[in-house]
Amino acid sequence: MTSVHRRTAARALVEGLLAQRVSIAFSVAGESYLAVLDALYDVSDHLRLVTCRHEANAANMAEAVGKLTGRPGVCLVTRGPGATHASIAIHTADQDATPLVMFVGQVARSDLGRGAFQEIDYSAMFGHIAKAVIEIRDPDELPMRVARAFELAVSDRPGPVVVTLPEDLLELECASPTPAYAARVEIELPQMHCGALEARLRAAQRPVLWVGGSGWSEDGVNALRQFAAAWRLPVVSGFRRKDLVSNDSAEYVGELGFVLGAAAARALREADLLLVIGAALGDVETGGYTRLDPALTGQTVLHVAMRALDLGRVFPVSIGVVASPSAAARALSTLPLPAIPPVWEAWTRELRQRYEADVMAIAVSGVVNLSAVFRELRRQLPDDAIVTNGAGNYAAWLHRFFSVRAFRTQLAPQSGAMGYGVPAGI
Repeated sequence: MTSVHRRTAARALVEGLLAQRVSIAFSVAGESYLAVLDALYDVSDHLRLVTCRHEANAANMAEAVGKLTGRPGVCLVTRGPGATHASIAIHTADQDATPLVMFVGQVARSDLGRGAFQEIDYSAMFGHIAKAVIEIRDPDELPMRVARAFELAVSDRPGPVVVTLPEDLLELECASPTPAYAARVEIELPQMHCGALEARLRAAQRPVLWVGGSGWSEDGVNALRQFAAAWRLPVVSGFRRKDLVSNDSAEYVGELGFVLGAAAARALREADLLLVIGAALGDVETGGYTRLDPALTGQTVLHVAMRALDLGRVFPVSIGVVASPSAAARALSTLPLPAIPPVWEAWTRELRQRYEADVMAIAVSGVVNLSAVFRELRRQLPDDAIVTNGAGNYAAWLHRFFSVRAFRTQLAPQSGAMGYGVPAGI
């Protein structure tokens, strides 16, 4: 075991995890980071290490933790094959905007670039799907770089960060102090933009609230639900983001997924204003970029995005602003109420009635009726039951017929990755 009297880089790494309040991590043991495993054993009363049998499962479990908590899930994998197995969760975390930090063993620093056994250039491998690839070359750099990885993972649009650990570095002494906890810093909705959004809403006849993305907090979701209810706005949720609003609420009218219900389709077709919070107007939610007309979005779409890159990336927008979803929802929830009833109240009620018809059990020719199965599961399960799934046509039955009621009770990969449901459930 790592000596308690000698602070190695491996021990400094574990101290960094504790400083970031990591209480659980997932791994498949590998010889490239044995010193870290020894250091983790020394703190097992504070940080539980779950040993898996395949790196894809370990990384998917960490991604699920990121989704559930809003803090980076953590996994540790060995070099080469271990990293390639785990790469599927890096892709999912990138697509789903999930905070994740993955530590990857690396060959000794003197062997880098020489084609050593199991060597991979991780910057080249993960550069397109990770927010950052942090390569540590000096043991005294390690504490700061670990803290930086967590800061990057939770900032603006959350996502995955990969940290490489050369095996010869981990046993060296580290004198640098451990940085403090890296909290997510929210970007507030500027008052000027809040006023502009309010004015456009008040002038609308058939507005729709479209919510998605990640980085939401409990208070932000509560504010979102209060805002939608007070303004009686019809709400559509982004792909596999149904847990942002209770599906049983009078305002909810459907999910924008691969299969579009009649209510959600009508909402997009007839809306004269789309207030989008958090979602990126991506491929799946826009039906392969066909559900919105770019000739009209420049007049009808008000987009509150997690990062500037998503503003006008595919569709022109009338108002585009960068703000954290929860911060935007809190600001909007403080707006003075519209005239009651608002002019669109009857339209919201019609859309809700259509949605309720969309989710009624349907007749099937086979022995097993999945629409009835998922409705019965909803009847029996408590509101806070967490449902996990991967990808496949079966998921369409779940997403259509299972009503999600509570925040962070839906774990599903927007990346469309198979094999996610079981490790996420575990």
